[in-house]
Amino acid sequence: MKNWQWKWIIWQVVAPILGPLAISAGVALLWSTGDPGFSINWQVIIDEVTPSALTFYAITLIGATMNDLWPKLSDHPVLGSSLMVTAFAVALYGAFIVIWRHNSQFTAGKPVYVVTFVLLGISIYLCHKGAKIL
Repeated sequence: MKNWQWKWIIWQVVAPILGPLAISAGVALLWSTGDPGFSINWQVIIDEVTPSALTFYAITLIGATMNDLWPKLSDHPVLGSSLMVTAFAVALYGAFIVIWRHNSQFTAGKPVYVVTFVLLGISIYLCHKGAKIL
């Protein structure tokens, strides 16, 4: 764990994913102080972390890493290729999600979340590798 780039992890992973949840929860709590009839539905707040949002986040993270890595791509061809393949896989799965959402009965179940989190985990891992070498 000593080789981890904690500053990068906090600002590039924790803040973008958990930050909006924390803000939403805080605003809901503050709103409830002035509206006694308001009941916080925590599931609504948690459900905002959707597979669509996570795939867009993963693509953005990869894009930022590729932007920084591009001038040194010839020095790190395996990482660059891995990022490109992962970006394609994430974008393709994101497209599946968009198509599935055309069905009004679609709800992202456990299998969709599992695949999304696996792709997200791979993206974070590779981008963290990129941050370590840049």
